[in-house]
Amino acid sequence: MTKLKFLLLYPFLLVLYPLLALLEFNIGEVSVQVVWRPLLTVVAAALIVIVLLYLLLRDWHRAAVLTSIMILLFFTYGHVYSYLKTVDIGGFVLGRHRQLLPLWIGLAVLGGWWSIKRLKNPRALTPTLNVISLVLLIYPLAQIVSHTVRDYQIRQSVSQNLEQSVYSELPLGYAPDIYYIILDAYGRDDTLQTVFGYDNSAFLSFLQTKGFYVAQCAQSNYSHTVLSLSSSLNLDYIDAFASGLDASTDDRTQLVAAGQYNSTRKILESMGYTTVSFSTNFPISQWKDTEYYLEPPSTGMNDFEVMFAQTTAGRAFMDMIEQPPDKKFANWERRRTLFLLEQLNKNVVEIPGPKFVFAHFIIPHRPYVFDENGEETTAEFYQSGKMDYEIFLEGYIDQVKFINKNIQDVVNHILENSATEPIIIIQGDHGPDFWSIRTSDDTFEDETWDIASHRMRILNAYYFPDNSEGLYPSITPVNTFRLVFNKYFGKNYEMLKDVSRFSHFGKPYDFTEIPNECGG
Repeated sequence: MTKLKFLLLYPFLLVLYPLLALLEFNIGEVSVQVVWRPLLTVVAAALIVIVLLYLLLRDWHRAAVLTSIMILLFFTYGHVYSYLKTVDIGGFVLGRHRQLLPLWIGLAVLGGWWSIKRLKNPRALTPTLNVISLVLLIYPLAQIVSHTVRDYQIRQSVSQNLEQSVYSELPLGYAPDIYYIILDAYGRDDTLQTVFGYDNSAFLSFLQTKGFYVAQCAQSNYSHTVLSLSSSLNLDYIDAFASGLDASTDDRTQLVAAGQYNSTRKILESMGYTTVSFSTNFPISQWKDTEYYLEPPSTGMNDFEVMFAQTTAGRAFMDMIEQPPDKKFANWERRRTLFLLEQLNKNVVEIPGPKFVFAHFIIPHRPYVFDENGEETTAEFYQSGKMDYEIFLEGYIDQVKFINKNIQDVVNHILENSATEPIIIIQGDHGPDFWSIRTSDDTFEDETWDIASHRMRILNAYYFPDNSEGLYPSITPVNTFRLVFNKYFGKNYEMLKDVSRFSHFGKPYDFTEIPNECGG
């Protein structure tokens, strides 16, 4: 027992805490699997450091204390730097590497001097530090395990309860390929004109020329991606298939599971459809268990690893090289979008049908990574936080122009190369991301913009092989697949009342109903 008390566990437990804490904080947005590579990396690094210090000091306990000091400094640097970047005193910004790095190096030297010269009995600290490091890990581990178990249970429940079906009749004489293309935060044409001063009529005219029905008064049912997609893919409002979601909670676990294992997908798969999906870095739309799950080849760090590195002293190095963290995030977003466009323009049509193709583009939503010609944007990049109004206008519309051109190519390719006429649905999940804007007083200018109303207005366009019967100007996403199944698979779903429920991100279930005042 005495030997166990003095077992050197704490350096390896301490090095896990920053990683697990970050995972726990983002557990609703990332998969637990993303943690394994950085976890092995930090444990291996801690082991190397403690061994090297032992060879220098010839004392395992002293080496462990010094390693822990280095761990503390290394993993707090990025957090302190990010905070100090926001502190401006008389035009002097505290968060600069040239100021913080020397300070951190000085603290490391001071910690080394204390642990080598002043610390009399490092072995005596071991039991206490072991306990402290274990206690630190309890909360993030408990949250991660709880979320994982609950997520599994919800997935099982959702998967078992969602409807299965066979088609009773096929009015077209065949089961058509179905392309469900989501353009994240793509607003309706009147919002683009009123707020951004952009005339989107050329793109809408192209769609109409190709045979699309453009719902001129379309609104989203919800103002956030997870709510909107889980609703549209499950043919119902979220309170019909999720429980306990009231204004006091922001838990999205049920909706992520319901989005991944949704009614539309399950019904189509039970009728012999093959599902095709893509990497998005959004759990709700990243369906890794589909027969065709397509993602760009991995190069370098993934998004979670970049985010983790930003919280460490590695942030200083990343900011000094050619590809700092924001650049890496931007490159990943560019690669995912370009890969998705490439696949839709080449390989996907060749996959034997009938198939359900679910393509979620994280565009024109920020981050702004394309100019209108598809080149790297010259606008300031924003992964998070607020941006100036001019950047918001420029970045958003550039990405609208870019995706418009490319969606035209996609539509042409699908229509020209499909063996039988497909169904194509192009839809915004919600409108523009207005609360990313920084105004002069760092608040929304509600007098200038009707934030909620514009947030709910979306692009909503349908290509049906035969006719547009059943479609109407104010149709919302919740009725999309009700109509598809009724029209082409002999179903008899009741069309629901079209309701738009606005909520803020931090209170996703505190709804305000937004009336549709469109006169189209």
